[in-house]
Amino acid sequence: MPASKSTRMESTTNTRSQILDIAQDLIQRNGVNAMSYADISKAVGIRKASIHYYFPSKEDLVIDLLDRYNEQFYCLLDEIMASPESPKVKLNNYFGLFEETLSSGEQDKACLCGILTAELKTLSTPIVERVTKFYRHNEEYLEQILQSGLETGDFAFAGNPQTMARLIFSLMEGDLLIARADGGVARIQSTIQQMMALIKS
Repeated sequence: MPASKSTRMESTTNTRSQILDIAQDLIQRNGVNAMSYADISKAVGIRKASIHYYFPSKEDLVIDLLDRYNEQFYCLLDEIMASPESPKVKLNNYFGLFEETLSSGEQDKACLCGILTAELKTLSTPIVERVTKFYRHNEEYLEQILQSGLETGDFAFAGNPQTMARLIFSLMEGDLLIARADGGVARIQSTIQQMMALIKS
């Protein structure tokens, strides 16, 4: 009996998601230029032509992947911001998003947007725009948390929240890359502790 329309749609959605999952894993480990459709084909168990059906070009794949990754990350940020927790707890929860990348037992992954930055000059404008948007969104969320912390007395630091937000985000993205080669989770945790010591009241 032929598969129903809903069954075919579910199969298509699952295959598409699986391709994105594998592509994300490969890019976070090895970078976008090292990732190929042949790698995905082998991991998913489908022909390269089938991947082109879902994503005609590598650029299409990376754009869709970034849209999914960014949306998921923004949802996590929204949850942190909407919680009734103190600014200090919110900031710790934000740091936890980066720590989680390394704490799964697979300590060779970087932030998707972070690792794409290393290859930014080779990427198309639509991809670069999405990476830039990710950075700006993170800095805006951090600025809100820091400003709130200054107002409640949770934080006390010289300078303004916007600059501090940029410093914190740059530090977390950079340290996540370095921790892959040296220190892993312990390094990230140590960096987080030191940052909290510098900005708390």
